[in-house]
Amino acid sequence: MTSPVRWSEIPGHFWRSWASLRREELTWFLLMGVFYGLVDVTSIAYVVDNPRWPAALANQLLTPLLVALVILLAWLPANRSAVDSPWRIARLCAAVLLGAVASKLLYDWLMPLLHLPSIGDLARERKGEMALDPVHSANFIGECLVICVTASLSVAWYEAVLRRRRTRARLEVLLREQSAMQRDAAAARLATLQAQVEPQFLFDTLVDIERAYEQGEPEAPEQMERLIRHLRVALPRLRESGVTLESESALLDSYLAVVAGRQRRALSLSTDWPAWLSARPLPPMLLLPLAQLMLRDATRLPTQARLSANETAGGGLRLRLAFDRGGLIGEDGALRALGERLERLERAGPSDGATPARLHCRSNAEDTEFTLELPA
Repeated sequence: MTSPVRWSEIPGHFWRSWASLRREELTWFLLMGVFYGLVDVTSIAYVVDNPRWPAALANQLLTPLLVALVILLAWLPANRSAVDSPWRIARLCAAVLLGAVASKLLYDWLMPLLHLPSIGDLARERKGEMALDPVHSANFIGECLVICVTASLSVAWYEAVLRRRRTRARLEVLLREQSAMQRDAAAARLATLQAQVEPQFLFDTLVDIERAYEQGEPEAPEQMERLIRHLRVALPRLRESGVTLESESALLDSYLAVVAGRQRRALSLSTDWPAWLSARPLPPMLLLPLAQLMLRDATRLPTQARLSANETAGGGLRLRLAFDRGGLIGEDGALRALGERLERLERAGPSDGATPARLHCRSNAEDTEFTLELPA
């Protein structure tokens, strides 16, 4: 329901509208006036033998500018009204009509003071006809209609341009919101995948712990503690909405400890990054799959892992995950799957010319290093 008009606010609205005049709007209406002034300027050749033809030419060029400025002052308050109001078109039409009448009245009052004849006056003088009465009702209405029609065409054109801009801006906002929603949905799905403990992994680990207790192995309580620590790190991620570098490192460390413990081996994770990077947000499901790739072969587990991070020049993040185990051969399919996951995350987010995310792998006989380059 449209709120009632408060007449006390109308003067303030007019003043704010005029004060908010933009250079583009002023330029548009002035160009409109120049265009209409030049449309019939060649008719000056018919009265060029009259010594007052320069004054008539000035009248021909200045009159449309005067009309354009008056129309502009009438149009601004209507244009600054609610964009989605059902009365907007009616307000614009009323503004153009009022501007046309006001400009005609101002013209009839101002031109006699300036002593600027029109080309029509000089043409009638040349033919020996009498000058028209400027306040003649038929002439006044006709001139107002001419001004109203020409001004309406210009205002309608400009309104179409403004509506196209508003539509484009709304579309861009919707696209950004859709991209953000897609990015959040993709991140939530991957975070859920990362947070969940694979049933087979959990079952095998519990079987190993149960066997260790049955055989009275002294490492059994430590294995249980490692599994509990991993569950405490992984399960709360189902309720958390974000992943940080610190939380990702904790999950990776607990997972490596559980896998190494099952093989009765030690696998330590060392980290290296500035303290302020610990809370840096990360896309989920990035580091853990790399570790799983390295731990597929239980007979050739690494003994050391190192995770480092630093900020790049463009504000992005570079992660390096290194293992002291080389010979990563024949794993192109797994690496390709991780690269596709990065591409899905990138497509879900905005792509305003940002550097794409990249995954690099370097593996030789002695060690393997994964490098993740994430845009800002």
